[in-house]
Amino acid sequence: MVCICILVIVVILCMFCDISYVIRTCFTVISGRLYQRKYSLSDVTVIYGLCTFQDCDIFFKGIRLARLVREIDFARYHFYDRTGIYLRSKQLGIKSLQGSTLTVYVDSVPLFVPYKITTKFVYWDERSLFFEHEVVTLFDSKIRHLLVSRQYAIGKDKQTTASLLQDLQGLKLTPKCPRYIQDWLKSMDISSAKLRNE
Repeated sequence: MVCICILVIVVILCMFCDISYVIRTCFTVISGRLYQRKYSLSDVTVIYGLCTFQDCDIFFKGIRLARLVREIDFARYHFYDRTGIYLRSKQLGIKSLQGSTLTVYVDSVPLFVPYKITTKFVYWDERSLFFEHEVVTLFDSKIRHLLVSRQYAIGKDKQTTASLLQDLQGLKLTPKCPRYIQDWLKSMDISSAKLRNE
């Protein structure tokens, strides 16, 4: 009877919750805490993955873009935890929200091929953090995808990111915005203006 109840609970959880997402998040954060050192904001962090049937397109030729965007969530969680951003955001009551993602496709990650995702903190302004992620297959060290993610830092203070990053190891003065991010932000402004006019 107990086994049937547990089975029913597991089935219900799998139907209404993304259990694998929760498990992967916990595994990524806990294994980082157990086996890795703390990093500074200027360091590059790495997590690993494997392309499975769940990740592939309908022809099983390679990882889908939607799965990669999901994978960089784990890369960011790892970076946040290892650099102290997560702890600081909890102390200050700052929430983070995925704002947008820029993706550059180079080549697909084939089925059953292990890969790594490197995460680098490249820029910040008064309300956003920008990360660059490279997806690299391990057997040939080839960059397969480049993704840039924008995270909004949501808090009471107008200088939310400054408060969030203050006193964290490796913090530089406000960095110069890379040209490709400037152009990306301009394109988003144009798209937003177009939507407002319609």
